[in-house]
Amino acid sequence: MIKLIAVDIDGTLLNDQGQILPATIQAVQRAAAAGQKIVLCTGRPLCGVTDYLKQLGLWQQADQYVISYNGSLIQTTTQETLMSHQLQFSDYLDLLEFAHQNQAAFSLLTPACMYVTPGDQNSVILKEAETVGIELQTRTLAEMRALPNLIPVKGMILDEPAKLDYLQTVMPKDFKQRFTVLRSQKDHLEFTHPLASKESALRQLTGLLKIEPTATMAIGDEQNDLGMIKAAGIGVAMGNAVPQLRAIADQVTADNNHNGVGEAISKVLSVSAPSTGRQQS
Repeated sequence: MIKLIAVDIDGTLLNDQGQILPATIQAVQRAAAAGQKIVLCTGRPLCGVTDYLKQLGLWQQADQYVISYNGSLIQTTTQETLMSHQLQFSDYLDLLEFAHQNQAAFSLLTPACMYVTPGDQNSVILKEAETVGIELQTRTLAEMRALPNLIPVKGMILDEPAKLDYLQTVMPKDFKQRFTVLRSQKDHLEFTHPLASKESALRQLTGLLKIEPTATMAIGDEQNDLGMIKAAGIGVAMGNAVPQLRAIADQVTADNNHNGVGEAISKVLSVSAPSTGRQQS
């Protein structure tokens, strides 16, 4: 029986208009009412997830969880932090230098804020801050050094896809050992702590909750979902998923504009329901 369902947000839970379909909300609420953990698992900060948790009826629930910043943070939806992987300030300096040497825009994200240096506010960064609802602040490097209690969680180079293609070919070799490096979207190149990933966070959360991996399902659409799809007992690719994810998934559901998440959850609920003579699959 599936006890925990990890759900990516962008391109998975949300349709192309950035909305959760009513049928998806209903399926999630049925699963939560049946006692299943519904874990939104995303590259976004918690502030970029709150409205969706509220729509799904999961907000302010001590026994429901969210994985944010691509696995850097595990929190309850009452905002209690269960696990946190952070970058060092020296990591920020190296990533900033690499981006600026290649005329690319860099941002540093903390649990509550997105920082850029002067000149880095390009259209992709502005759109990202607006989309996830995070405060965007411009600070010089000297001002960044002086910030008290800075918690660097994730670095992001947000720029044109062709530029990110190039950056991935010239990236210092040690970056892949020092960071988890992933391309979450065509114009998003992300850097987190080497122990931070959706896969690792899912394993840690199921360990804390004493849920066997075989009792989990994960649903996603992008490259940063590959690990959690592999780690789950049932890995589900959205109909709009990238080919790499579709190739390793156990199941392929409808796309994000046609209730793919709700369809996958409803299938699990029908299998988990008491049998009336013949179990569906």
